[in-house]
Amino acid sequence: MQSRFFWKLWPRGERRLWYGAALLFFASLTFLWFSYFQGLDGILTWDNVQEQKVVETNVHIFRLGPFQLQVPAESYVVFDYFNGSMLTPNTTASYIFLAVLAIGLTVLITVISTMERFWFLMAMGIFILLLVALRLEVLGLMGQYNRIPIVVVLIVYTVPAFYFARFAAHISPGLRLLVFAAVTAVLGGLVAMLSSVEQPFHHLAVTAYAPALVLSVLFIILVAHEIFAGFLAITSGGSSKSLRHFCIISLIYFANLVITCMHRLELIDWNFVYINLYLLLTVSAVLGIWGFRHREPIYADIIAFRPAGAYFYLALGAICFATVGQLLGNANGPALEIVGDAIIFSHTAYGVIFVTYIFSNFILMMARSMQVYKVLYTPNRMPYFTYRLAGTIAMLGFVFVSDWHAYIYNGMAGFYNATGDLYAQLGNEQYAQSFYEQSSHYAPYSNRAHYALGTMKAAQLDFEGAQQHYAAANLVNPTPYSLANAANLLSWQGDTFGAIESLRLAHRQFANSGPILNNLGRAYTATHNIDSSLVYLSRAKEKAVSKDAAETNFFALVAAERIPFFKTDSTLSAFGAKAPSTQANALALASLYRDTLRQDIRPLANTVLNLQTATLLNNYILYHVRSLDTTFLNAAYRLAADSVNASYSEALKATLSYGYYHQGNVAQALQLLAEQVYLSQAHQGKFNYIMGLWALDQGDPERASSYFTYADTYDYKDAKFYNAIALTEARSPEALAAWYVVSTGPDENQRAIAASIQKILVLPVQYALELNDAEKYQFCRYRLDLPDSALFDRLANTFENANYKAQALLDRSRRYYQAEEFIPAIKLFQRIAGLELTDALLYDDVQQFELRMLAARRELRALAGQINKGVTFDYRRPLEKIFYTALLSESSGDTTKARQHYAVLARYNPYYEEGILAAADYYRRHNPKDTRPYTILSEAIQVNANSYRLLKAYAEEAWRQGLDEYAVNAEERLRVIRP
Repeated sequence: MQSRFFWKLWPRGERRLWYGAALLFFASLTFLWFSYFQGLDGILTWDNVQEQKVVETNVHIFRLGPFQLQVPAESYVVFDYFNGSMLTPNTTASYIFLAVLAIGLTVLITVISTMERFWFLMAMGIFILLLVALRLEVLGLMGQYNRIPIVVVLIVYTVPAFYFARFAAHISPGLRLLVFAAVTAVLGGLVAMLSSVEQPFHHLAVTAYAPALVLSVLFIILVAHEIFAGFLAITSGGSSKSLRHFCIISLIYFANLVITCMHRLELIDWNFVYINLYLLLTVSAVLGIWGFRHREPIYADIIAFRPAGAYFYLALGAICFATVGQLLGNANGPALEIVGDAIIFSHTAYGVIFVTYIFSNFILMMARSMQVYKVLYTPNRMPYFTYRLAGTIAMLGFVFVSDWHAYIYNGMAGFYNATGDLYAQLGNEQYAQSFYEQSSHYAPYSNRAHYALGTMKAAQLDFEGAQQHYAAANLVNPTPYSLANAANLLSWQGDTFGAIESLRLAHRQFANSGPILNNLGRAYTATHNIDSSLVYLSRAKEKAVSKDAAETNFFALVAAERIPFFKTDSTLSAFGAKAPSTQANALALASLYRDTLRQDIRPLANTVLNLQTATLLNNYILYHVRSLDTTFLNAAYRLAADSVNASYSEALKATLSYGYYHQGNVAQALQLLAEQVYLSQAHQGKFNYIMGLWALDQGDPERASSYFTYADTYDYKDAKFYNAIALTEARSPEALAAWYVVSTGPDENQRAIAASIQKILVLPVQYALELNDAEKYQFCRYRLDLPDSALFDRLANTFENANYKAQALLDRSRRYYQAEEFIPAIKLFQRIAGLELTDALLYDDVQQFELRMLAARRELRALAGQINKGVTFDYRRPLEKIFYTALLSESSGDTTKARQHYAVLARYNPYYEEGILAAADYYRRHNPKDTRPYTILSEAIQVNANSYRLLKAYAEEAWRQGLDEYAVNAEERLRVIRP
């Protein structure tokens, strides 16, 4: 037990230093394994790249005569895929390495100061070479780019060391270590404060690459035989079959070493679990703590194990672990090739020779089951030096067989990688690229340098150069990052099938890579291969790194391909998705099929928008477009208008206009879209098209025609078709020519409609009675004026379909109402009574028109009675309810409530004539000198310029305000537009 915990017998001071050195040793070992398991994630991350696609949906459908028109809106879906990031040097790993190296060298110089004469001079010579190899001149300390700094550093280390060795041998190791630690700390401070270069410690981490790598290889060689020595210690514990046990366990271990070594030499490529090289190093190094103590008879003339030898071993081991950890942390592949080969070649070469050494010296003792381990390093036939020499020769044999030039080239490539990282960290991309190119020259099949160059070329839009580097990176040592980026390059260049093939190859190599699975699923969506896409996305969803992206892509796929899906809410709940892009896609899908979505989604949580959160807000507005309140719309507008969100402002404001429109605030909706028409460079056709549909919905076909004419100049969608409808509704002479243009278009349905309307527009009056009900209705709507009462009555009496008859009577009654000829309007409306209507929408229109006429005649008691009978006000009639409430509130004496409602009616919708006229009348009656009635009416006719009732009221108000010239102009306009 005492031999296992030998340090417990040491004096307290030496034991404390041992604990400190052991802590450094095992902390460095932990750092190595942390870097190993972290892998490429230390320098690379997955960048989420979003690709947005429009999914058009209909937010509003309205009927206009014989036409049912749909107002489209654009939801967006986001496809999410992964791209490997630019290489970001792992400076944390570099600084940890540098700190451990500094502490380790401080311990080593402390140990050297305990040596005597020749060995002291020999060790100091090696230490001086290590310090010189650090190339401190590159730091430009105090502007000195010469040898002066290194000379000063050598003096401050060698003078105390010489003093301790020659004149103060009695001073304890602890005090010596304290002196050298102080020197190191002061030098570190001076480097931090006086260096002329940026990030001086990163520079030192680069210049320390070579000496640290050499020390690491030496340590690996030092412990290469320790596992065989450990087997000997285990089997020589008194068992009668110790020789047999040692031979069996050593043979198994050696066979695995040989297989791994042959795999390393590319002689075999079996489906076999090879020995992990870093595990091999770890086990050897830990066993070496006790093994190095047992070797004390070999080096006792140079140094005693207690305590200097122990500190030396732990410090050298810590330097080795920190070096390998830093190389792993920065994925410096060429340098790791050197380390890996050193581990397996040394363990194989020195191992087999060490077994020979054991059998040569102790086979008889082992046969007698004696405890050979205790005398392992006191040979009686084959000297230990012979073992070391033979082991070195054997290891060199491996080196020469595997091409010794490659180690030089890999060493240079590793150094250039580190230097490239330094300049990349400093922001000097030109220098970084130059050093990476040097690295790729020395190690042409190394993934790291080629990957870095590939990302740089891609950022410069040199896709051909990037593809060449990615191809080189993936030739021997592919990674998911380089494979994904190579496929993405093909996709960006339009070669979707090439990208799919590349990703399938990547999937065969990394079957469990979530980003590869997700990218493959996303790539299949571009070819509309729904089944394959869903298979890979479902697999990607099982991986934590790609879960959110896969869920996002699932909803995007279903929406983009318009797959009928009515379980959006339950699916989103099952996913537990909180990613904005996933929620945005779910909203787009729910909007497409008007599916219920009950999730608590908060689109205003982020004040600075990105593509995902902007898409979420856009889709949320469209999904809830019929129920959004003023508070939400105004908050969303402030977000869209914020300069930090300028990239998304146009699309969001356009979508917000739908919210304002369905709230009844038509003026704000039109103003928002008109603003976007003025500012937009690419969507003027779309915005004019939407405003044209809204103008038709509000009963202003003349203005609608102007909007559609603008949209047609941009060849936007069905602008020609809708312009023909608008001209027909406006009874314009140009309507026939517009329908002729439609009749020559590519759409078969539109051509059929054009032929039908053309027939109605040119049909002689005497043939009207021969038409079917649908055609008679169109004839009444588009051919008969108000004076044509006799012909209308004849045609109305011939309708067989009650719905067509009622619609014709309602249309004509409305026209009389617009002309303020209320008596004929009422008579025609009364003829609808008794008709059996089967069209629910028509029945609702009839009810609403009855309320309008009651309100116009101020029959408020009857109005309230009709409303109480169950008349409903859906999303199409937000202002009607406000109007009637205002009238009833005013009549009951609730002026506060009435004033609030009239304020809304005065500014929300210039096409809602009842509201405009009632608001103007209210302010006029309450204050005859108030100018608000004139303002309300003048602003309304700026938009609704063809309203006879508004223009008439405006003329009267202009006379009242003393604006005679405006009044005269208005009356002249009245004579032109009188129905």
